[in-house]
Amino acid sequence: MESSDSAVDQVFADAHSRRLQSRARLSDRGFDPDGRAADLTVMQLYELLGVVAASEKAGQSPTYALSRLALQAGLPNKIADALFLAYNQQSAEEAGHGDKVFAHAYFALGGTAPESQHSVFGAGEDVSATMAPSADPAENLQRLCEIAGVLGGIETVALQRVLPFVSDVCLAWNHPIGHDLVAQIRDVVRPEESRHVLTFRYVFHQLVVPQGRAAIATYMQGTNVGRAQLGAPALDELSLERLLGSSSPSVQQLMGKERALYQ
Repeated sequence: MESSDSAVDQVFADAHSRRLQSRARLSDRGFDPDGRAADLTVMQLYELLGVVAASEKAGQSPTYALSRLALQAGLPNKIADALFLAYNQQSAEEAGHGDKVFAHAYFALGGTAPESQHSVFGAGEDVSATMAPSADPAENLQRLCEIAGVLGGIETVALQRVLPFVSDVCLAWNHPIGHDLVAQIRDVVRPEESRHVLTFRYVFHQLVVPQGRAAIATYMQGTNVGRAQLGAPALDELSLERLLGSSSPSVQQLMGKERALYQ
C-alpha cells in the first residue's frame, strides 16, 4: 500500500511540476496564463494545443503501417495501390499537422516539442508494432479493416468536434497566434482530414460491405472504439451508415487529385 501511495504522490508531483513549467514558459513569452481565451484560460489553451499536436503526430506511425499492410492483404491491385498511396500520404499529413501546425502554435506560446505522453493515443508506435504483415492475406485484411475503423472513428470526431472547438477558442482569443492557427486549420488541416475520412469510407465500401453484416458490425465497433478515445458517444448502425454514405469515394478523391490514378 505504501508503494502504491508513493506512486500516486509522484504522479501528482510530476503533474504539478509540469504545470509550473508551463506557467513559467507562458510568462516568459509575455502571456498571462490566467488570461481568457473564450471559455478557457490561456494556460488551458496552451495545454490543449500540446495534446492536439502530440495526438496528431501519433497518427503518423499507424497510418504508415497501414499503407504497408494494404499491399499484403490479397486485394486487387487497384484497391491495394489506392490504399497504399492514401495511407502513405495520410501518414505524412498527420506528421505535418502535429509538427507544422499545432506544435508551431504551441511553441509560439512557449512550449517545447510536444512529447508522446501529451498524446491521448501515446506515440502511435504501440499500435503500429502489432501491424506488421503476416504470411496470411486474410489475416492482414482483417487487421487492416479493424484498424481502419478505429482511425476513422478518431478522424471523424477530430473533424466534426475537435477542430471546430480549437478554431472557436482561437477566434475568441483574438491573438495573431490564434488567427494564424485558424487559417492553418481552415486551409490545410480540415481539407486533409476530410480526405482521411474518405479513406475510412473507401475501406468500408470496398472491403467491409462485401464481407456482410458481421464485418459491418465489427467495423462499427472499431469506429466506436476510436470515438471513445476522444470522449464522443458511440454510433448506432443507422448513424454509421449515414456517416459513411451510400457509395465509395473515388481514388482521385482519396488523393485530392483531379485525375484518377487508373482509367
